Amino acid sequence: MSVTVMVWPMGGSTLALAQESPAGKPIVQEEGAVARGMGRLYIFRPIRSFGAHIDDDVTVNGIAVYRLIPGSGFYCDVAPGEYVISVASHKSSPLKVSLGAGQSIYVCVMLHHQGGVSPRGGALTSDQTFAVRLFEPNYGARRAHEYPLTLRNCRP
Repeated sequence: MSVTVMVWPMGGSTLALAQESPAGKPIVQEEGAVARGMGRLYIFRPIRSFGAHIDDDVTVNGIAVYRLIPGSGFYCDVAPGEYVISVASHKSSPLKVSLGAGQSIYVCVMLHHQGGVSPRGGALTSDQTFAVRLFEPNYGARRAHEYPLTLRNCRP
């Protein structure tokens, strides 16, 4: 089944993702507005051929939340505060973010490579390093919504 993802504003901070079902009819999933007094974390992994076979769980404050494969992502509503985002079983530099009420933060997780090749001169191994990066809100919103996003629970 091929999936087509389209994004359009539906008022406020609500977005809709449309994908094609096996019967060819659109299925619409809506991201509701952020609950009052909460903030939203968006975490995604872009599609790249480099290391496409390597995936891992993303952690928020040390708790495994979602296994990110290339071209996937998730979002969760959390209380304002500080959060540490990392990758569970692979080397990564944890990213510490501060989230306010009504704020959305966009985080991109990607396999780290230097000059187009992996640190091992092109040989990919399961202990590859991941980069966890904070994106500017407008750019992050455009990039994150290029992929299907799954609602997850980031709280213990």
